[in-house]
Amino acid sequence: MAYDKKLLAAARRELERDRAAHADDLEARRRAAYAREPRLRAIDRELSATAVSVLRASLASGGDPAEAIEQLRCRNLALQEERGALLTGMGLPADYLTDRPLCAKCGDTGYQGSATCACVRERYARLLKEQLSAVLPIRDQNFSRFRLEYYSTRPDGRLGLSPRENMAYNLDECKNYAAHFGKDSPNLLLYGSTGLGKTFLSSCIAEAVSARGFSVAYDTAINIVAAYETIKFGSGDGEAAAERAARYERADLLIIDDMGTEMGTAFTVSALYNLINTRLMAGRPMIVNTNLLPDALGEKYSPAVASRLLGEFMALRFFGDDIRLMKKRQQM
Repeated sequence: MAYDKKLLAAARRELERDRAAHADDLEARRRAAYAREPRLRAIDRELSATAVSVLRASLASGGDPAEAIEQLRCRNLALQEERGALLTGMGLPADYLTDRPLCAKCGDTGYQGSATCACVRERYARLLKEQLSAVLPIRDQNFSRFRLEYYSTRPDGRLGLSPRENMAYNLDECKNYAAHFGKDSPNLLLYGSTGLGKTFLSSCIAEAVSARGFSVAYDTAINIVAAYETIKFGSGDGEAAAERAARYERADLLIIDDMGTEMGTAFTVSALYNLINTRLMAGRPMIVNTNLLPDALGEKYSPAVASRLLGEFMALRFFGDDIRLMKKRQQM
């Protein structure tokens, strides 16, 4: 999994803020409890001095400190029982003043050994999803909201199956892709006319994959080319464009939407070829959405681009009536 360094740092900062807030909350509870029952403060002070007492007992004995340590352990347990009784008598839980970390696995350090703890990964996944939500309506576009009933059951004379049968197959393939996504996942080419669900299913995959902590870069081919134009010709915010380009190249999954709608210049073809080829060489999966049929891809792009799209991607065809227009007619 390729972590986005900025998001990972943000997840760790969030853990630090949560840990500080947790400590502040515990201190506020202690002050309030001590004010009601001063004996609690004395108990906590004695409990906090246990480790020092054990060390002193060991040094004083000049030999086996086991007996002294056992006495201290018994005293410690007695103090904890007394504290619990005082707290329950005040109508509070017995562990009300016990300092427990937010994450028992890492003790709020963010690490389990040298590995990033699950508590940080969960924060990272949420931040990834929030970042993706800025460019995609993934809250509304997920597999549970996909409706096959919009697709006709009338068989297509040329293809021998109905749009609904075809979409049921595409839906299953996309669900399986999202559920088993990893560094060895194949590339997908979603092609067909507009308004048939290519972007919707791509959004569903993005939502499911990002929820598992994988980084997802999603953008239109027009915006992707514009970022590389800015880097090449210095026509805008070069730093922001370079950051976007880095996400396109390094994200665990790149989704290129509306490929074929960008201007067909030599630079456009070169930029898209370099991006696609870079990710193919690095083994980083991609999903490409296009309204162009395979023959049109060969006409629009160079043979090198067309060869990679048609040879290195698993193709899913979309056909049928425009769902957007159908929904609009129903609303009217």
